[in-house]
Amino acid sequence: MQTLRTTFFFVILLVAHIASLLFNINEMSIHHTEAFGFFYDRGWLFSLVRFSYEHFGHNDFALRAPFLILHTCNVCLLYAVSRIYLKKPSDALLCVFTFMILPGVVFSSVLISKATIIMSIALVCVYWQLRFKRNAYILPTIGVFLDAGCSVLFLGMFFYALRQRHTYYMVFALACFAINMNLFGIDVSGHPQSYFLDTLGGLIFLFSPLLLVYYVYSLIYSIKRYDDFMSYVSLSAIVFVLILSLRQKVDIATLIPMSVVALPVLIKRFVSDIRVRLPQFRKPYIARLVGIIALACLQTGVLYANKLVYFLDVKTHFAKSYYYGKDLAHKLHSMGIHAITTPDKRLELQLRFYGISNDSPKLLQRTTDSTHYDIAIEYLGKAVAYYEILPQAPSHKPSTTP
Repeated sequence: MQTLRTTFFFVILLVAHIASLLFNINEMSIHHTEAFGFFYDRGWLFSLVRFSYEHFGHNDFALRAPFLILHTCNVCLLYAVSRIYLKKPSDALLCVFTFMILPGVVFSSVLISKATIIMSIALVCVYWQLRFKRNAYILPTIGVFLDAGCSVLFLGMFFYALRQRHTYYMVFALACFAINMNLFGIDVSGHPQSYFLDTLGGLIFLFSPLLLVYYVYSLIYSIKRYDDFMSYVSLSAIVFVLILSLRQKVDIATLIPMSVVALPVLIKRFVSDIRVRLPQFRKPYIARLVGIIALACLQTGVLYANKLVYFLDVKTHFAKSYYYGKDLAHKLHSMGIHAITTPDKRLELQLRFYGISNDSPKLLQRTTDSTHYDIAIEYLGKAVAYYEILPQAPSHKPSTTP
């Protein structure tokens, strides 16, 4: 009965989570880099995006559907892993909930990114190792030819095999890493520059500050005491990225997704700290758990309700590049304008995705004059941007760079 009840709550939680992500998709516009990739990138990632867009509707939901579906699969995979690894079904529910409120996970689940796909590969490998007590070979082999982000998985596999003295698996992991680096590589040219603090900030954004500290502690403890495969993968991702950031700027979106696959290890550490103590001594540990989860929820809540930041009269909104495009296109369509030129090439790509071509003599440009404008972009009743339409635009060549 407890298992059925937990599964029921898991389904309810998953449905609510998907609904919140759909709300996010509806609120945001396509990013200019996403629009550039949609029109010009011929790689497998944007080929998948264009296939979804062409066959499931010309809108933002179809654009992001593959990544939302994969994210849903990742949640189910993590729940399956947690049910095997953790003692109680309620612990698995707590693990999934923690995964759902990670700011970086929420952000990446609705973006056009390889992060969700890379995470899926890692979770399947972890599930295979836990469920069948065997090392995974087929999926890592596929990951070799997929993306450089899988290199972190091979590092985790290598250190795990080294500790377990699995010679064949260690050689396999090294071969996978070497081939992957040969195919995709990591550019280390130029003068060394430290981006350590920027990278650390990215990790804090992904996990939230307190959760990151406790997560790293849990991974180290797990490796020293239990030799969990998933701990090697996640810790390798964090350490590799931080070391690499001492030399150059790191593509966190590509290399860091593997770091979240060991969340069950974190939850196991959380509940163990509480349950090994007598009830009268558990309050500080329960308060620590509640505080860490509450801070992560607060940080994720800011992502969901980030438009409220406009009420603070900020000069630069951290998510502004995901706004304006769709709302501006809708206003232009309502005015009967389906073609217009703009000097902002990034905005031009966004408008082009929403059906506004750039082959018109009319010019659309942003203005700071709140008394003389043609279009106002409003969020929650507050105008955040003004645009004017001029009858004549200077001649220009279409941009092919974002």
